[in-house]
Amino acid sequence: MAVYRFRVCLEDNEDIIRDIDIKSSQNFEQFHNAIQEAFKFDNKHAASFFVSDDYWRKNREITLRKEDLPLEPEEIKQGVEPKKLMAEAKLASFIEQPHQRFIYVFDATAQWNFLVEMVKLVDENTKLNYPACVRSVGNAPKQYKQVNKIQEGETNSKDPLLAAILGNTDPSDDEIYKKLDTGEEGVEQDDLDNLEGEEGEEEFNDEEDEFSNEGDENEDYNNDENRADSYD
Repeated sequence: MAVYRFRVCLEDNEDIIRDIDIKSSQNFEQFHNAIQEAFKFDNKHAASFFVSDDYWRKNREITLRKEDLPLEPEEIKQGVEPKKLMAEAKLASFIEQPHQRFIYVFDATAQWNFLVEMVKLVDENTKLNYPACVRSVGNAPKQYKQVNKIQEGETNSKDPLLAAILGNTDPSDDEIYKKLDTGEEGVEQDDLDNLEGEEGEEEFNDEEDEFSNEGDENEDYNNDENRADSYD
């Protein structure tokens, strides 16, 4: 039985690659699951394959969920081909050339787009459980970014520092410093006033010491002159 080797890479980062071997008799839902596993995604969102030409232009759609099968009125007017369901579409039925291409879209909201190209036919390996990821290059990206989680769950937060991170407001420095947790006890305003008073007293005492030292130096100088006169 023929085994296809497909190269799957991220559209916006072609250095992240997964090579997946799959039998010609297997279907697109199995291929979809293999891509999800290879990139460590959670498989909780809608997905579609699009038959592609050599210029990565989308053609017929093969979708994961039955509820996504009906075409929009505009698509019907444009003569778009009916969609196929992944579980009912075998890969062999959509291989039209030696380097057949597909575009795989997962989670339309996040827009994870993958470029999929058949690179060659390989011999079946009885030790493998198909479909199988046989080559992995580059670290898979995180499916959910932390900023997105914050925006979804804490958009209405009253924390000025968080609001500044999300770009919603421009808080004052005072508000931000009040929210920062340094792990130390805060300094009260009275303590600051007392501290400033103590610093002022220290400066004043330093000035007095300096003045008295100058007096001592003058007295020593006068004594030296008197001794010189007595020698004369």
